[in-house]
Amino acid sequence: MKNFIKTMTTLVETLQALDQVINHEQTILCSGRVNGAALQHITEQKSSLLATVDYLDKQRRQHDERLRQSAPYSRQPEIAAMWKDVVQLTTRLSQINRHNGMLLGKQIAYNTEALAILNASQTQKFYGPNGQETVSGQTVRKISV
Repeated sequence: MKNFIKTMTTLVETLQALDQVINHEQTILCSGRVNGAALQHITEQKSSLLATVDYLDKQRRQHDERLRQSAPYSRQPEIAAMWKDVVQLTTRLSQINRHNGMLLGKQIAYNTEALAILNASQTQKFYGPNGQETVSGQTVRKISV
């Protein structure tokens, strides 16, 4: 039983850490300028924490089988309180993560539009090595009269 309580405690702590990481991700995505390196670091943290949550949940289910019990653990008040925290945290994390996904989608759309504008500007006039304007590789000579 002590191992089960330890697993549940660690699961709640890991979900709380994930909550902090996802909130930080949201702060970055809501800022005017998204820092790609910071976002990459957060993605790595999220992946690591989610792998830990998956492992701990498997441990919890193994304890459930061994102890012949199941959520919401109404006969064990201490564990029931932790389970309630797990349910609340996972619900909150799911909502925030969905919102972050929408923010990320908007950022990707913004970047795609910016790239389209930059790519379109490449077909505009540039000066060639001889100092004359060029359009798509053709030299344009201006003659003044």
